[in-house]
Amino acid sequence: MKKTFIERLPNRITVFRMILIIFFIPLLLEGKNDERMLFSYLAFAIFVIASISDFLDGYIARKYKVESNFGRVMDPLADKILVFAALICFVWLRIVPAWMVIIIVSREFLISGIRIIAAKRGDIIGASNWGKAKTITEITAILVILLLIAAHNTFVHYGIKPPEIMGFSVDSVMLKIVPYWLMFLATVFALISGLEYFFKNKKIFEEEI
Repeated sequence: MKKTFIERLPNRITVFRMILIIFFIPLLLEGKNDERMLFSYLAFAIFVIASISDFLDGYIARKYKVESNFGRVMDPLADKILVFAALICFVWLRIVPAWMVIIIVSREFLISGIRIIAAKRGDIIGASNWGKAKTITEITAILVILLLIAAHNTFVHYGIKPPEIMGFSVDSVMLKIVPYWLMFLATVFALISGLEYFFKNKKIFEEEI
């Protein structure tokens, strides 16, 4: 039976979000000096649009009861790819330490593995409060860092020398101190939520190992 527009819409939004990632990465990493300011704001805008689309496709699927197997698999996958893309770019730009990203990515693989095993056993593992806090903190940190990168590129574009605050250069605060502690907080939430999922579902490992 042919699906209606509404039935297809959540999946199309998910695919649209994955396509946005293709443009997000080069905008954040590439560009000549006179292009970087514009490109960094565009990268920020793309991440905002992608984040809104994540809420939108889930809302439509639940409201009109058109959830599909495609959406159950590809929607969280698209989210992970988007977040991983941003974090890896931050490491490449030397804004965020690699060890934080390794912990966050490892946590996602661990939870995905637990959920796949649980699903094959007929169990569904929902998001915990720690998991939700991790997601909110992670997305907020990425958005703030993207905005700080754009602000830094604005200073560079217009030749503005950042002032100092309490002995720290605003440039250092924008690209080092604030990103570090935002991602540190996100890493802590990722670690706590990952351990929570593991210990709540350790019976899966005990029965299989």
